[in-house]
Formats: sequence, structure tokens, C-alpha cells
Amino acid sequence: MPTSPLTRVSTRLLCPALLAGAFMLATSATAQTGSTFKIGMTTDMSSAYSDITGKGSAVAVQMAIDDFGGTVLGKKIELLVADHQMKPSVGGPLITQWFDRDGVSMIAGLAGSSVALAAQAIAKDRPTRTLLHTVPLSSELIGKSCLPNSIHWAPDSYALAAAVTRNVTEKGSKNWFLMVQDTAAGPPARAAATSGITAAGGKVVGDVRVPFNAGDVSSFVLQAQASKAQVVGVGFSGGDLVNIVKSGLQFGLQQSGVNFAALVFFAPDLEAIGQESAKGITFVMPAYNEMNAQAIAWSKRFQQKHGKPASWAHMADYEGTLHYLRAVKAVGTDDAGQVVPMMKKMPIDIFSVEKGVIRDDHQLVRPMYLTRVKAPSQSKFPGDYYEIIGKVSAEDAYAKPNPACAMVKQ
Repeated sequence: MPTSPLTRVSTRLLCPALLAGAFMLATSATAQTGSTFKIGMTTDMSSAYSDITGKGSAVAVQMAIDDFGGTVLGKKIELLVADHQMKPSVGGPLITQWFDRDGVSMIAGLAGSSVALAAQAIAKDRPTRTLLHTVPLSSELIGKSCLPNSIHWAPDSYALAAAVTRNVTEKGSKNWFLMVQDTAAGPPARAAATSGITAAGGKVVGDVRVPFNAGDVSSFVLQAQASKAQVVGVGFSGGDLVNIVKSGLQFGLQQSGVNFAALVFFAPDLEAIGQESAKGITFVMPAYNEMNAQAIAWSKRFQQKHGKPASWAHMADYEGTLHYLRAVKAVGTDDAGQVVPMMKKMPIDIFSVEKGVIRDDHQLVRPMYLTRVKAPSQSKFPGDYYEIIGKVSAEDAYAKPNPACAMVKQ
């Protein structure tokens, strides 16, 4: 029986300090010959975001490699995967090593804004290497930290937050309590959510910054309850979001009529919360597993390989990697100075990307889907969790390009 890509594990590329928290998908024999084209995936494999990215991201990127044909520029494509542990002190040395010593052409994933921004600083001095941010949400990646050799494939915090807060507020829920993460992603998420709320005539009556991987979140939920807000907007996903929603039920928030809006939400979040507990949560997403026949087929393949449903982050990993490899083939080199302009120029012909355009600030913009979690009684088949209640155009979903980005035409 052939060996599964997920079992071909090697730590040969890691310095000793990283061995405890990372693993690689590599084939050492081919790497030693210099006949491989290397791309990297580094993300959260072991903490709050591991369900929405984690090993599923490795599966998604490998699917893109396989669907592309497995080779490019006459070389077999080799995937390296590592856990950056959500720490720039781990991710930074790893990214440097991959680029400088191991000949990696492109790195995708990069969950967590602090790691993503550290990666930008490293890539700034390596203009021939490419970064593909398929998970982090920080708007700074397309602001003052934007780079010619970096693409922000994931939606930024504005696109995910402003549309949902505006829509919910327009429907009559005017008073909000906001929870954002006490990380680099927190302030932009709060600003984006507030812009949507105020544009629709609402107001923020309270807010709090929640530490990453907070564990006990009861004090934050009690602050939301004391504010008398009609809606609690939660600006993070993963384990912290799951704990917030479950704690809300424990203290009776949802039972008293308080609604939850997620400023970022993924399928594994729903799986962890449970559909009955998550019902009514409103959010937006750039793609979903049932959006068309091809998406349904792809999602089925993904679940067979990974054992769990795909999140839209996994879809982004697939989309971005496939588009990157097509651009490399088109220009005949891995030099980001040629590859990234081709990625901007080429049509994004992928089933889950509708009318996608990479702007001058290197943000991929596309329509967003306004979504609500169904009650179990509304579901017609297993996995039928979502009700698409609206579609937001790219123009309305994304903020205008930030003039702080040097690539934006003034």
C-alpha cells in the first residue's frame, strides 16, 4: 500500500529549538537531489486554531498540488509543513530557515496576525520569495506592512466584521457588546465592527479584549450580560469563540434574547459548539462547502482525506496554492517578482472564487456570503447547517485600499 502524504514525516529541516512543536511533510531522498520544487505551510497545529487550519491545511494544500499535477518547472512539488505554535519566536526562525537554507519558494497559511506580520518583515528582505496569507485577518498586511511579494488571500478583519454588524444592526439590534482578541488582530476587528454598527445607526455599549487561548471566559461573558447589549459580537474563532458561546448559554444570555454575531466563523467552530447551541449565530464567509456542485465534490474529497469538514480557511489554502502554481507555470520561474504580478493578471479560475480580483494592495477581493446557523429542525440532511441570508458585493464588503500601502496608487 502506498504511504499517505500525512505519514511521510521528517524533522530534518528544523533547528533543535523547533523540533518539539513542528513536523514536516517531506521526502528526504528527493530533497537531497535538488530535484524538487518546495513550498511550505506553517500554521497552528496545536492550539486554538488547530481545527480551523492545522492538519486540514496540509491536506488542502496537498490536494491543490495533486490537482495541479504534482510537478512544476520539471520538478516534483514537495510540501513542508510545520507548527509555528502561534509564536513569532517560533515561526520567524522557521520561515527564515525555509527561505534561506532549504530553498522554499512560497509559504502559505501563517495563521495568527503576529506570526503573519513577522513573516512580512522576513520576506521584505527576500523579494524573490512569496508569502501567501491564507488564514490571518490583519488589515495591516495590506496597509503599512504590504509587500510586492506577499498576497493576502484571506479576507481581512474589515470584510468579515463590517458587513455582518451592519446587517444585524439594520434589522433592529442597535446595542452591541464587542469581544476582540488581545492580539494584533484585536483593534482592527473592533474598528471594523464599529464602522458597520455606526453606519447602520447602532452603538457599542461595551467592549473587552480577550487573551488568546483564555480558557475560563466567564468574566468576559458576565461583562457582556451586565452591558444589557442586544448583540454580542465576537471577533475571534477557534476554542475561545466556542467557550464564549457555551458560557453564554450557561449564564442565560441567549435564553434572554441576546444574539451572537461572529466577526469570523468556521465550520469546525460550529462542530465544536454543536448546532443546537450555535443556532442563530450570524456571520459572513467568502466560500462555503455547498456553494456549487464542484464545491460539494471537493468538500467530500477533503472530508474523506481529513476525517472532518473543511473550513473556508482550508478552501483558501487550496485556492491560493493552486493559483500560485498556475502562475509559476505561466512565467516559468519561482521568482516572486514575476509570479505575483502573474497571479494578479491571471483570471482566478477556481470553483470557490467568484469574481475574485487581486487589488494593487494585494488583497484578494470577492463577494461575501451573509450566513446564519440553522436550528437543527431546519436541517434537511447531515451537515446542512447554514442558511445563506444574503450576498455582499466585494465593493461593499471590503474597505477601500489603504494609502499607507506603498503599492496603492495615490
